[in-house]
Amino acid sequence: MADEDPADVFAFPDFGKPSKWSNLKPLPNEGSEFFSLHIQSPEQKIRAPESADIKPPTIEQDGFFKLPPLLERDSSISDEDQKLHPSQSFIWTPLHDTELPDLDIFEDVWFQSGEQSLPTSEFKTWDGFMIPELPACAPLFITEAGPGVYDAALSSSDDPLSLKNADRNVIQTNPFIAALLALALGRGSVFFVWDEKSASFVQNAHKMRIPGYSSEVLQGFQDACLQCGAMTRFLSHYVRINYQTHSSPVRVALAKVVDTLLLVIQTNLGERARQIHSLLQLQSVVQPIQGILAHFKSLVTKESRLKFDEHVLSTIFEETQALEHLDEHLAKLMREVLARISEPWTDFAGKWIGVKDEDGVPLTKEEPGKGFVKVERISYVDDFGFEVEELDYVLDEDRMPSFIPREVASAMFEAGRNLRLLRTHHPEHPLCRPGLISSSKPPPFRWHFDWETINQLQEDVTAYEKSISQTVGQLTVAPSQGPDMVEQNLPLGEYDMQLFGQDGAKLEARLLASIQMLDQPPSLFDKEDGLSQLLRRQLFESHDDVPQQAATGFTPHWSLIPIHSFGPLVAAQARLVNREYMRLLFDAHRLREHLLIQKQFQLLGNGMFCSRLSHALFDPDLEAAEREAGVARKGGTMGLRLSGRETWPPASSELRLALMGVLTEAYLSASPAPVGPDAEKQSILDDLSFAVRDLSPEEIDRCMDPGSLEALDFLRLSYKPPPPLSPVITPAILVKYDKIFKLLLRILRMLYVVGQISRDILAHTSKWDVLDNVSVRFHFEAQHFITNISTYFFDTGIEIPWRRFESWLEEVEADIVKPVSDHKEARVVSPNELREEHERMLDHIMHTLLLRKRQQAVMKLLEDIFTSVLRFSKRTRLAASGKDADGVEGPSSKGLYDAFKKKVDVFITVCRGLSEKGGHVRNMTRNDLMGNEKQMGATREENTIDRLLIKLEMSGHYSQSRI
Repeated sequence: MADEDPADVFAFPDFGKPSKWSNLKPLPNEGSEFFSLHIQSPEQKIRAPESADIKPPTIEQDGFFKLPPLLERDSSISDEDQKLHPSQSFIWTPLHDTELPDLDIFEDVWFQSGEQSLPTSEFKTWDGFMIPELPACAPLFITEAGPGVYDAALSSSDDPLSLKNADRNVIQTNPFIAALLALALGRGSVFFVWDEKSASFVQNAHKMRIPGYSSEVLQGFQDACLQCGAMTRFLSHYVRINYQTHSSPVRVALAKVVDTLLLVIQTNLGERARQIHSLLQLQSVVQPIQGILAHFKSLVTKESRLKFDEHVLSTIFEETQALEHLDEHLAKLMREVLARISEPWTDFAGKWIGVKDEDGVPLTKEEPGKGFVKVERISYVDDFGFEVEELDYVLDEDRMPSFIPREVASAMFEAGRNLRLLRTHHPEHPLCRPGLISSSKPPPFRWHFDWETINQLQEDVTAYEKSISQTVGQLTVAPSQGPDMVEQNLPLGEYDMQLFGQDGAKLEARLLASIQMLDQPPSLFDKEDGLSQLLRRQLFESHDDVPQQAATGFTPHWSLIPIHSFGPLVAAQARLVNREYMRLLFDAHRLREHLLIQKQFQLLGNGMFCSRLSHALFDPDLEAAEREAGVARKGGTMGLRLSGRETWPPASSELRLALMGVLTEAYLSASPAPVGPDAEKQSILDDLSFAVRDLSPEEIDRCMDPGSLEALDFLRLSYKPPPPLSPVITPAILVKYDKIFKLLLRILRMLYVVGQISRDILAHTSKWDVLDNVSVRFHFEAQHFITNISTYFFDTGIEIPWRRFESWLEEVEADIVKPVSDHKEARVVSPNELREEHERMLDHIMHTLLLRKRQQAVMKLLEDIFTSVLRFSKRTRLAASGKDADGVEGPSSKGLYDAFKKKVDVFITVCRGLSEKGGHVRNMTRNDLMGNEKQMGATREENTIDRLLIKLEMSGHYSQSRI
């Protein structure tokens, strides 16, 4: 026994099991002292003899390298004993100081073999853990007896378990787990290989199992790993294809997200490979991976069937919204995915509205468009009757994501288009300088999913709008500053590369900062981004260890998230751009003057113009503009003399001679308080001129007769608004002005005709012998009807809506110039809203003037009445000139009067019916900066047809005549 290793002698496996120890001999030792092993109970302390030859080790008792208190040993323990028994808590004691207990607890085999025996496995139960003294029971089930018994039962040819596993090959557990782990990562192994035809993994070794498990138990988990491997291969192929085929930006962003997912899975699962020793551990890791891979595979499959990037964003938004109350962790992950793949779209939207610098070539009308902005050729008939195509930006609603509210989309598009108009016509404006926008630090254009970030966004938007408004106001008030001065007033951070002109201290500071930055060691690994961290926590970290948010966290409803994420910044930028553009429209481009021109000339609101035009067209006493052979012109005022000529229509030269100077004289005389020099006023009038309307062959035939109502339908006013005013005065609005002018020109002619009838019948030079009663009555009734119709059209149909529109314009202009403390509460009208109000005013005028499509029958009845008056005027003119009026073709004066009276009666009856229906409905809505319609009530306009009825028959003459 002296030759045996003491470590082998005193290493025993189980203290709780009684054994026998025989042939124990004392060990010799220097000093003639004998040592023996004293085994005591755990409560007793075992002591060792003090020996001069066994000295305690010298260990520093104080300082940094001292042992912790729990690891400090007794000074009586020798170094050799500590080396022999590093893990034992017993110590040596002298034999004479020790009371030997019963040592009959060791087996003789321990000292004979000299090898440590392995402890036998025991069946552990909860009862034995809670009550140690409870005697162990024999295993009740075969699975409790250990894997050996279970494998023996499975391999038995009798198949006592009826699992049919006798022919299965039992393989080692660790290689099989490694193979399943590789399979989950999409990699092949000895047991599983990839089949290109079926695009799936297949078993390379059939009929296999591992100890302790039947093949049926393994099959379910094996299928899960097979699905994970197939989905991993599918997603990897999707990523590779998207990068190779130059897909759209959103699809590339989605492929990047999938690539990040696969990278996180492979990296973290590979790091945890050595920690997985059982199928349960592997299942706990693979199961969440399988769920998230299945979700992304479904997402990618849906995306492949969509056409545009915006449709992909809409689909992912809907998927994220659907997961909000189904899977909390997956919903959190999908919010991050939605924010990631939306970056290309938000990047373009931010550049479009001007909160982000446009790197590269900016979007112009020469390009086909991008995203929700497309460039189209808009066709319309210009003032000369020719079809013209013009390139313009158009909102493509199909390319706008469905989660963006229509109001935000409209405001976003209008803000970008107005900004480009500002850049085109006023490139020197502060808002057209990218450095100004970036120096004001606009908040990023991105998603916000909780109220905390939404509130922070509101504060950032307010600070940005206030900062840029102050800067624009300062630069606008002091226009003497050139671009260089403006750039110097901007923050230095925008011009870090400008070193010339800086003092020595700044140059030294920048040089030292550059040296310090370059002196930093390069990073070997990229910093893990937020998506990778979130994926790693969701897949490989216990959710119990991750601090959860407060359960009472209140998040906005998904229908509110888009408008709160993008609405504030869009609204602020729209207010800034619209305010500046509207200020330029009123100041630099004199919008009020251009609108006043439409009122004075298109709507015949200028008395001088009406008088001059009426004489130039109808007065028979003016010199004829028609050239006659052998007749020299007298040089007087010339006119077309519609009432006294046989050839019609006039030539273009006649029109120029007759209408020359009519517009200029009327415009210059209508402004006693000039808005500027005559040159400036004339420049405004250069956009307005007379022109010939493009007519169809049927309309031309009707114009050939000078006595017809359509004789002057060829004449029109041509107006071409300046390009900055194009958002306000559109071609559609000009068409409405043209329709109104066409009717008012007929009214002007009818006024002159009834006046001419009065002169022909009642003049002293009349050659009529006897004035018949029919002619007199026809004259007075026609004059009454035409006069009241024209009064109603001009005073009620035109003047009232126009005054309301002018009052609204005054309020808009006042709101633009007055200072405001809170920009959110400021009323800023956009050019689009101004156009809508302008168009709404013209619609009201057309409704009152019976020019709407549903009023065509009433207008046709009114035109028939006018035609009867024109035919009667022709007879009176012939009779006044001494010609035989009975030779005129058509009905007699009595027949014309009867037809006139009958049609007037029908017209008044129709007007009574219209008065009972009430006025037309006017949608009283007001758009805010984002296009939100603030419903102010769908009101019904006053039924002004009652005023016409009162004017026509206050005494009820036509009602009594039917009785």
